[in-house]
Amino acid sequence: MNPTSTQRPEDSTAPSGRSLVARIAGVAGAGAVLAYLSFGLVNWADRYNTRTCADAPDFCMTLWPVLAIPASFAIALVGLIVVYRLLSIRPGLAVIPPTLLLAPFPLTAALSTAGMWPATAVGAIWTTALALTVWRPYRILGLSTASMLLLASFVVIYR
Repeated sequence: MNPTSTQRPEDSTAPSGRSLVARIAGVAGAGAVLAYLSFGLVNWADRYNTRTCADAPDFCMTLWPVLAIPASFAIALVGLIVVYRLLSIRPGLAVIPPTLLLAPFPLTAALSTAGMWPATAVGAIWTTALALTVWRPYRILGLSTASMLLLASFVVIYR
């Protein structure tokens, strides 16, 4: 039996034209929004901890800075699952784990060197590059973009 005959028609071919632009724009927008929300949540938790512990003479720490990072990952996971399902980007299991697990490197590097808005743009580029890897004609472009971002972030972080 031909293995391609069991695949759905939209999974066997790569999108092109308006379909590709709509999917890439959706993924880039979702990546930017999720990066911005993550930065905002971590920043808010840090400011809350600073305000609450300002008058404490001894060690003081609230629960929010501890929960901010896992909450950011949970929000990003749910957001990516919903966006990829709506945009018919499959297989999600091949794209979502590397997007989430490796994203802290380019986002942290961009945030530490350029600020919040360029780091938000890096979040959009990161999710877009990894989303491109699901389609064969765009796989090399997506992998090379993601690997360049990851390499540059390692140079920035570990220099």
